[in-house]
Amino acid sequence: MKSGLIVLISCGLLFSACQKNTVSKIPHISLVAFIPSDSMIVNIDTAFVDFKFTDGDGDIGSSDDASVIHIKDSRYDTGYAIYKFPNIDQSIEDPKKGLVGEVWFIPDPPPVPRDDSNHTLHGDTLTYEFYITDRAHNESNHIITHPLIIRP
Repeated sequence: MKSGLIVLISCGLLFSACQKNTVSKIPHISLVAFIPSDSMIVNIDTAFVDFKFTDGDGDIGSSDDASVIHIKDSRYDTGYAIYKFPNIDQSIEDPKKGLVGEVWFIPDPPPVPRDDSNHTLHGDTLTYEFYITDRAHNESNHIITHPLIIRP
C-alpha cells in the first residue's frame, strides 16, 4: 500500500513538471489602483496608476523601445503618449514560465485643468486609457481609469 502511494505521488509530480505554460504570449493588464481614488475631487498635480501585468513568454521590459506603456488623456485628440516600460532583468525571463509583475506609473504632463476660460474657472474631468506592448509588439488589453475631477 505504501509503495503504491509513493508511485502515485511520483507520477503526479512527473506530470505536473511536464505541463506547458498556458498563459497567453499577449500581455494582459489589470488596474490595481488609480490614485487619487474615484471619490476624490482634487486640485493636485500628480496622479498615480498602479497596474499588474502578465506576459506568457516574458518578453517585456527591456532596454529596447518595443516594450512601452501607451497612455491617452481623454481630453485631447492627439493619440497616445509613449513611455518606456520599466527595465526588467532579462536573467529572470523564462518563456516557459512567463512573467508577472506590478508597475506604478505617473502620467506626464500632470493632470491640470485645460487653460480655456471655462475649465480655468470651473475645473476639468479626465480619464486615462492605457495599454502595454511587449518586445514582439503584442498589444495588451486596454484599461480606462475612472474619471478624475480636477478643481480649478
